[in-house]
Amino acid sequence: MAHIQYGKEGLELDISPISRWYDHEEDQEPCMEYEIGLYFKDTPLFSDEMAEKFVALKDAQAPHLSTFILNVLASGQPDNWIMLEPKVSIFMAPKSALGCACRGELPGQTPFFMEIKLDQNILADKPYTEYSDTGLSLKIEAPREKWGEFARQLEVEETDFED
Repeated sequence: MAHIQYGKEGLELDISPISRWYDHEEDQEPCMEYEIGLYFKDTPLFSDEMAEKFVALKDAQAPHLSTFILNVLASGQPDNWIMLEPKVSIFMAPKSALGCACRGELPGQTPFFMEIKLDQNILADKPYTEYSDTGLSLKIEAPREKWGEFARQLEVEETDFED
């Protein structure tokens, strides 16, 4: 499980790949299912009655989530997003994209933020019912170096499936 801590207060984002498959033999990238959880001092912030973690699916056209993160860190561009099903959008950019004058940081310490927006109806009885915007958006900020560590942890898990 890849995890990254937000601030010093114990808020932590966890992302784990839980399954991988190919829809077609000619697909270059696999489809992958991720579990995404948010915790405060090891306590899930989502209700146990709903789900401790929610699931997001990457299709064969999308890069691995670790690749997406590493590309954002390498390019440093402010317009980067990936869509996972059922309607989870992930936007990632340097904090300076928000108009902050981030000067005087040490190399590798440039802050980046990741925003995970749930466009899915996470309270639906069936997973693929009509989509609705939940209005739930998680924004996690951490230094570039921490995001790099997170992406490398995630990459190991993404490639550690038995075929």
